[in-house]
Amino acid sequence: MHYPRIARMLLACFILAALVVPAGVSAQTATPAPVTADTGSCANGRLRIRDLATADQHLAAGLQSLETRARSWQEDARLVELRLSCPLLKTGLQWEGTFFSESAQANYATDTSAVEPAEEAPEDVPYLDASALSFQTVHRSLQRAGFADDLTLAAASSVTVRRSTDVNPFGPPTAPGGVVYVHVAIEERGVIKDVWCNATDGTIYRYDLEG
Repeated sequence: MHYPRIARMLLACFILAALVVPAGVSAQTATPAPVTADTGSCANGRLRIRDLATADQHLAAGLQSLETRARSWQEDARLVELRLSCPLLKTGLQWEGTFFSESAQANYATDTSAVEPAEEAPEDVPYLDASALSFQTVHRSLQRAGFADDLTLAAASSVTVRRSTDVNPFGPPTAPGGVVYVHVAIEERGVIKDVWCNATDGTIYRYDLEG
């Protein structure tokens, strides 16, 4: 056997791994995203608008699971983005989040355990305060806007919650900055309609060119 060649290959793999993982950041092993039991949600593997009406009941537990996972990565990890989707082959609500650590200068995804170097300065990170978040408010706003409860959300898109800022805008230009928005992509008559909803007062924003 060619032991020197194998040793060189192992050394190259070690160096490549060291380059991929940022300095001061530990590689993580992916574990399943936390799921809160809700037999009425994702009954057919797809989120529907009506599922937002009961999501608030599980919000605190979902956030706690994400924060526990993120702080096992870095103690100073803080939430930047919250995502809500369907678990694989079961009912319930799957919670995913992206967290930023100033000490590691990196972002951590709770669903994949991926760690990526952050490009923005710590003062520009759009930290997400979910204390005023209300999925029920979003649900009522979508109903008032004429979206039926049985409409499904796009399979490739989760419900996404972020704070929009001047440096990191989230939503169409008409949506004011400094506000937390909930984004949903709704399938209606074969068309995907992107909607951003103010997480506090329910105001809806869309791009002007959308049908």
